[in-house]
Amino acid sequence: MTIKAFPAVIALMAGLGLIAAPAPAQAEALMADGTYHYADDDGDTGTWTIRTTCAPHCVAHVTTASGRSFDARLENGRFVSFRLIPDGLECPTYLASEVVLGGGTHPVLVTQWWDPITLSGEVEFSHSAPPCALDDQHDRFTLTRIG
Repeated sequence: MTIKAFPAVIALMAGLGLIAAPAPAQAEALMADGTYHYADDDGDTGTWTIRTTCAPHCVAHVTTASGRSFDARLENGRFVSFRLIPDGLECPTYLASEVVLGGGTHPVLVTQWWDPITLSGEVEFSHSAPPCALDDQHDRFTLTRIG
């Protein structure tokens, strides 16, 4: 009887969350922590350092070469980030009838995602009515591991 009771106790403990479950298979297929070269379809490049944690959800913690950082959560097999860059758009000043208009920096909402297997993704930029406009509101990019 003890032999039959032991599996039942293990099943009960696992059901109550008293036994740690192995990491999900999804976490095993994630990109490795390290340094990556970022290149988008407009020719912009950069360096990202990525550290991934998976407790309780998988999150890529990204730091860029410019010192900015953000987190991207793994959702449906891709890392996704929504963030506001307060000074993401710089508008030039211009002169209109001896009055200087425009200028300054303005916030930009960034929605970005990438596949941890193919290391390719997309980014969308949006803003709310600054005195100038974004030239390009969508980019595709790739990441290449360099370290």
